[in-house]
Amino acid sequence: MTYQDEKDFLEAIRQLGPAKVICNTFADESKMEIPSLQPVGTIANDTNLSLVNQAIDTTIKHKFYQSQSYHCVDCAESEVVQFNRSKPVNAWLANGRLWFDEKINTGEKSMAFLKWANSLLKWIRKNYHRDKAGHYVGPNALKLSTEGRIRLGPTIESSITLEERKRIFGLDGE
Repeated sequence: MTYQDEKDFLEAIRQLGPAKVICNTFADESKMEIPSLQPVGTIANDTNLSLVNQAIDTTIKHKFYQSQSYHCVDCAESEVVQFNRSKPVNAWLANGRLWFDEKINTGEKSMAFLKWANSLLKWIRKNYHRDKAGHYVGPNALKLSTEGRIRLGPTIESSITLEERKRIFGLDGE
């Protein structure tokens, strides 16, 4: 998804239920919710988010890590749909991800949550293009890709320099 695809997606899913966006990692509990989604990179950790249906009475479980002074949402034990945003990497748009766990340690998540979460995936399947690799591509991302303005994938940005990669693979002497 491009930022435009994300905005369109959030607007559409809010028709399915009152959804809010939260950060999966945060230092201050009062700043867990993102009131307005901004382009990737605007705030810290804004590629690792979750969607919450406010119509479902649920508790977002999170753990505080004292040594690092931050909270982390327990996506497996909370009724959230994890929303890993697509990140622009040079001329590429890295893959994002939308997923959720159906069970918690003590059993199933609520039927209301499962119905809502599956409706989000159904919306994506209906409104996005599925590429040869099986990834769903947002309409704006597909348009920009078709026009040659961005390339889709890779999933991660390498933090290792080209020189370091050559050294690791024994190609630095060539």
